[in-house]
Amino acid sequence: MSQLSTTVDALKRDQLNRTSALEQILYDLRKTLDACKIPSSCTEVVERSGFNKQAFYVIDPDGPDRGVLPMVVQCDVVGETAITLIGHNSEARTHVKVPGTVSEIGTYSKDVTHWNIMEQVRAVVDQSTLCKQQIKYECHGSAIWDGTPYAWWVTWDGRQGDYWGGASPGSGKCACGQSGTCSGRCNCDANDLTWREDSGFLSHKDDLPVTQLRFGDTNSDGEEGYHTLGKLICYP
Repeated sequence: MSQLSTTVDALKRDQLNRTSALEQILYDLRKTLDACKIPSSCTEVVERSGFNKQAFYVIDPDGPDRGVLPMVVQCDVVGETAITLIGHNSEARTHVKVPGTVSEIGTYSKDVTHWNIMEQVRAVVDQSTLCKQQIKYECHGSAIWDGTPYAWWVTWDGRQGDYWGGASPGSGKCACGQSGTCSGRCNCDANDLTWREDSGFLSHKDDLPVTQLRFGDTNSDGEEGYHTLGKLICYP
C-alpha cells in the first residue's frame, strides 16, 4: 500500500472517530436538556425517573413559554396510570357549628385555597380526561336539603353547586338520593339527632375545583357536622 493510501485511510478513520465522538456528545446533550426540561404531566414524571407519592413535583401542563407558569403537584399511580393530585387548605376533617337563634342556610362558610392559582389548576383540568374531588358531610341534626338547600359548595368560577358528591349536575341530590337508597334527597335530610353521612366524588370537569364550602342548620342544641374535602385528582 502506498504512503498516500495509508494517509487517506488514517484520515478516514480519524474522521469516523470524530463523527462518533460528536454524535455521543450530541446524544449526551439531548439527554441533559430532556432532564432539565420541566415535565408537562405526572405521566412524564413517572416515565423519566419514577416518583415518590409523598414528594412534590413541578410540571408545566400547557408547555414551556406559553400559558400558565409551572406549578407544584403530587403524583401517584393507579394501575398503570399516572395521576395528578392538587391539595388545598381544607383537607382536614373540620367541625361545623354556628351558634345562633335562626336556622339560616349556608351560615357557615369555608374558603378553599388550592396550592396553585386557579388558572394553573384549570390548565391541569383542561388537559385531563377526568378530574374528581371527594366531598363529605357528617351530620347530626343538620340537613343538606330540607325543602331548601342548607348546604352547598361553590364551583371554580363562583357558581353554587346544585348537586352533592356522587350525584349528577342539576339533580339537587346526594348519591343516595340519585340511587334511591335513602328516603329523601340525602341521608342528612333525615335531620334527626343521629350521626349520618353524605359523601361521594364530584366529577363534572366544568365545575372543578371546589372553591368554597357552605353549611347551615347547626344553630340549635345537638345540631352540628363535620366536612372533609379531598385533593383534586386528575387523570391523563
